[in-house]
Amino acid sequence: MLIINHIVAKGNMTINVSFLEEKDAELLRSLGLSEGELAVYLALLELGQAHIQDISRKSCVTRASTYNHLAALKERQLVSETKKGKRHVYAAAHPSQLLQLERARIAAVEKLIPQLLAIDNSGQKKPKVTYHEGIAGMEEMYNVMLHDKQTIYAWEDLDRMFDIMPQSFTKNYPEERSAKKIPLRTITRDTPFARKFITEKNIGYSRESRLLAAEEFGTDIEIFGNKVALFSLRKDSPFGVLIEDPGLARTLKIIWQEQWDQLAPIAK
Repeated sequence: MLIINHIVAKGNMTINVSFLEEKDAELLRSLGLSEGELAVYLALLELGQAHIQDISRKSCVTRASTYNHLAALKERQLVSETKKGKRHVYAAAHPSQLLQLERARIAAVEKLIPQLLAIDNSGQKKPKVTYHEGIAGMEEMYNVMLHDKQTIYAWEDLDRMFDIMPQSFTKNYPEERSAKKIPLRTITRDTPFARKFITEKNIGYSRESRLLAAEEFGTDIEIFGNKVALFSLRKDSPFGVLIEDPGLARTLKIIWQEQWDQLAPIAK
């Protein structure tokens, strides 16, 4: 290691790099030391054991700042402190301690990786699930359908949908979906309102429906491409969940098709 003795100016601070070459000092910075901490650590490496005033003078760091940097270095186990008589004496840890600390940090991160992977929502083999709260959140999900431009297969409760969603949405969304030539095939809960809506709107809105005699759904389920949109049409706190998973979408599509085939076509 080349020993040099000069002061390097850095911003509003001067750093003594009399122990290490500048490129080696840069290596220490890359390990997370601030400029002041680096200056104090380098000074202690040269001095061996030293009092605060000697460290401050050697490092060209003010006495008050030297105290702060020593505290930070002690926390990182790069400086030790002992007491000789009434005075505190400091010593720098061996440089190899830097490598040991870095290895310990990496080991700690490695232990966390399984937990991080468990909550990671971006893996290719893991379903992507997003939660959408309120009317605005549900409208975001319908916008995804408009963006994807896939045929939509749905179980729908038109009475509850029109009761929950704003009139502007129930008018604009089907018109925009139809304009984008996105077909909608629905298994619809059989009610007088649903029959009237289907009779008047299905052709103009690119819809095809079959009616299912059932109690109130209170939900809307739509399958499109590799995604499944689940809507809870609760009056107090409606929300939606969007799941992107090919297997789940395929299975629900099969179930939807089986039920569709068992329902009678609506007489025109």
